[in-house]
Amino acid sequence: MSADIDNFVKWIRANGLTPIMSVFEDDLELLTHLDLSKRNLKDLPESIGVLKNLSVLKLSNNRIRRLPKAIGELKKLRNLQCENNLIEELPSTIGNLSNLMILNFNVNRIKKLPKEFYNLTSLTRLTLAANRLEYLDEDFSKLSKLLYLSLETNELDELPDVFAQMKQLYYLDLSFNHLTELPSSLSSIKELETLILEGNSLRKLPSLESHDMLIKLDLSDNSLKSLDFDLSKLEDLKILFLDNNLLIELPSKICDLKNLTDLSVSSNYLEYLPELIGKLDKLQELDVEDNQLDSLPDSIDNLKNLRNLFIANNNGLKRPTSLCLEFCDIR
Repeated sequence: MSADIDNFVKWIRANGLTPIMSVFEDDLELLTHLDLSKRNLKDLPESIGVLKNLSVLKLSNNRIRRLPKAIGELKKLRNLQCENNLIEELPSTIGNLSNLMILNFNVNRIKKLPKEFYNLTSLTRLTLAANRLEYLDEDFSKLSKLLYLSLETNELDELPDVFAQMKQLYYLDLSFNHLTELPSSLSSIKELETLILEGNSLRKLPSLESHDMLIKLDLSDNSLKSLDFDLSKLEDLKILFLDNNLLIELPSKICDLKNLTDLSVSSNYLEYLPELIGKLDKLQELDVEDNQLDSLPDSIDNLKNLRNLFIANNNGLKRPTSLCLEFCDIR
């Protein structure tokens, strides 16, 4: 038995893992899937490099503070799950995982990604939510195969202009950072279906008209005074959240969103709604509470699929009697 195998077996035994892991050399060398989630682990040994055929490694919900440099020796690794640990820094060797497609570091303490991280050009799914990231390098553009990207709840106040090559990205979550503007290359993502920008400090947006496949758009909790793009171009849009902004009016083009099912514009400064809002005949939920509305447009009677209506905290609005609602916050 090699020294590395021997050391790894000792680590298995020391951490009480023998019920779920073999200690035989041949078994370890052939191992392809390893789930060590919820094992109260505080570290991984450098000898983990003996698992040459490992393709899936799950380490979530432990107390791991660092990954060993030998993580980079797991050249066949395709899926690495490290959610909910205490990792503050990633080893540069992580960039050697050229076959890695799925990477989850949600809920850690990572402030910065090593330069070598951007060599992970096979990544299709990357989740780094709830960390302490303050900066992303221009080399982020090398991750052009990404389909799903979550950077929510970090400390980012700007983003590099890196999205031009991410043609297949369909899910992007940048919520709860400190962004005041977005890079123009965001408009280049043709396949985008979900864009979540909630909880930033955005005052303006790049043109979003090119995102004609967008299904969900969340712009809540920002500092937007207007929507300066043609909303009607988002013809597949079903869910639009605009709560907690500085909007005085909604553009009339919003009434052309024929597939819209959920519209939420609470806690703004709206004095009226577009007169043709009744054209949104697929609308199921409308939230305009906490605005400055004196009345609702007559065309609201045409919203026959509307089930939930929130109109409280305006200027004396009354529940529409013509609609068959399941819920209204005004009786």
